[in-house]
Amino acid sequence: MLLLLLGVVHSVSLFEKLMPANTTEKQLLDLMVDYKFNLMGTTRSMANLLRGFSVSFMLSVLGFGILDLLLSRERLALLKRLALINTIWLAAMTAVSLRYFFAAPTSFLIAALLIFTLAWLKLPGERPS
Repeated sequence: MLLLLLGVVHSVSLFEKLMPANTTEKQLLDLMVDYKFNLMGTTRSMANLLRGFSVSFMLSVLGFGILDLLLSRERLALLKRLALINTIWLAAMTAVSLRYFFAAPTSFLIAALLIFTLAWLKLPGERPS
């Protein structure tokens, strides 16, 4: 559920328009939106790239959250493996977040990482045959 909440909270940012606080910020935002790069035959602005990465992040969080919900009633060994996959993915996302994001998304990612790490540690493994 935390991953779904993170995806929903993040989606709110996609509807907010950045408001410059001064003339320097206005100039930077104008350049981000209006200046286009030629990227392998297509023209994209920095704002386009940032939006694309933001949407990708949101979809990955929602996708993992939906997958976790769909598999929540499966056998414990599968849940343990799923918790490990979530832990590895969230550790990578948290590392990126610590370097490039700010406190809000980082705190959500750290909370989710801790929850899935604890789930992985607490869930029993497969019994030997």
